Amino acid sequence: MGPFARFKVKITAAEGYLELGMPLEANEELEQIEAEQRGHTDVLALRVQIYSALKKWELMQTVAKQLALIDPDNGQWMVWWAYATRRADSIEAARRILSNAAERSPEVAIFQYNLACYECQLGDVDEAKRRLKRAFELEPGYRLKALDEADLEAVWSSL
Repeated sequence: MGPFARFKVKITAAEGYLELGMPLEANEELEQIEAEQRGHTDVLALRVQIYSALKKWELMQTVAKQLALIDPDNGQWMVWWAYATRRADSIEAARRILSNAAERSPEVAIFQYNLACYECQLGDVDEAKRRLKRAFELEPGYRLKALDEADLEAVWSSL
């Protein structure tokens, strides 16, 4: 089996372990990948998910930030970076990350939605409503998600 095939097998195995709720085993699979391939975005994305499952917020933050810098056009990396930053540092720090991302890409619904959550948690319900409205315009599916979002409780109680 060639190096690319081994790489794919390890990635698939790690994904499988994550789906089964076995992050330590997923990490063991990634550790068996050749050192020069460990910086591949597929590996880094799996590491972010492993660190999230293990609640290793600082590690998740570091890797998600690296992904965001490597591939700034992928909004998921920014969301993961902000999510980890919220837990490792503060909601305010996470809001800054997504505010910068939303300025560059105002049409990305997930940025608007997560910013609504952060603004609500920070006490700015009016800004949260504005962000939420924009997220709904961009992606109507967020309406249903928002109904069960604990971070938006102050928005619902203000209506």
